[in-house]
Amino acid sequence: MNDKWPQQQLPEDLLVPADWKKLIEQAEESGGRVIVVGDTDAGKSTLCWWLAQQLAPQARVAVVDADLGQSRVGPPASVGWRFADAAEGEFYFVGDVTPARRPATCLAGTLKLTQRAEAAGADIVIVDTSGYVHGPGAVSLKTAKVELLAPALVIIMGEPGHLAHLTLPFARNDRVTTVEALPAGSGNQKTPTDRQRWRQRTFAAWLAGSSVQWISWGDKAVINLPTAEQFRANGGLEVWRGLLVGLLTEDALGLCLGLLRAIDYENNRLLLSAPAEAQQAAGVHLGALRLEPDGTRIPGRPKYV
Repeated sequence: MNDKWPQQQLPEDLLVPADWKKLIEQAEESGGRVIVVGDTDAGKSTLCWWLAQQLAPQARVAVVDADLGQSRVGPPASVGWRFADAAEGEFYFVGDVTPARRPATCLAGTLKLTQRAEAAGADIVIVDTSGYVHGPGAVSLKTAKVELLAPALVIIMGEPGHLAHLTLPFARNDRVTTVEALPAGSGNQKTPTDRQRWRQRTFAAWLAGSSVQWISWGDKAVINLPTAEQFRANGGLEVWRGLLVGLLTEDALGLCLGLLRAIDYENNRLLLSAPAEAQQAAGVHLGALRLEPDGTRIPGRPKYV
């Protein structure tokens, strides 16, 4: 099994609600884009992959996973996509496990990867979103996501009416069809501890084989690099150690992950713990999490990020 790109397995005890069967036809009529919205642990990912499997015999189906904290496509703190039957895919580095702190980056990644999936031949793209659904920031993000991806079918997971505040902004948009769906019955519920442990293991898989190396940024696109003054004012190396870094391709997609060890401002370079392919990076994106090499979260973060 590929530890970085594991195959998505549906729960063996999955009990599919009757209304899910109607979603198959609605997805086929959606214009090619399906967005699944719901609270944390509402069963969004299960529906996305079940729907992908049901649609696969009739269409080329891709899944875009924008649930940064629990993405099953690519590393955590990223948006990922792949065809439902593919062994691997692509990811777009966001740098945090919640979109609340980096909504614009999350939105850009979701749109970019949806477009890449369609350019690669996807007839239907199913977009799995995060459980960030309460508060004005959540409403703004979900509204923007729906507007940018329309025409689309938007599936609201959970009890009828409980996320009405999210659907009001696009309720009268004739390019958006909104339906509600109940979660499937399953004993496979995840606790917060389960989710933390999953992130730790997945980060560790993506950081496996890392070595300490200097990465020059003089000829690279650099995102979120603090100035020397900001670095010192925010605690210096003690506070920045272990900061998650995304190494990027020419297309601004994720190449690999690394962890910050030092910043050399005089010579325009970063000391990272990262896999060998980091030397091929065309860009560097500093994230907002601090990790140990085994994927364990380090408490705290620089105020700058």
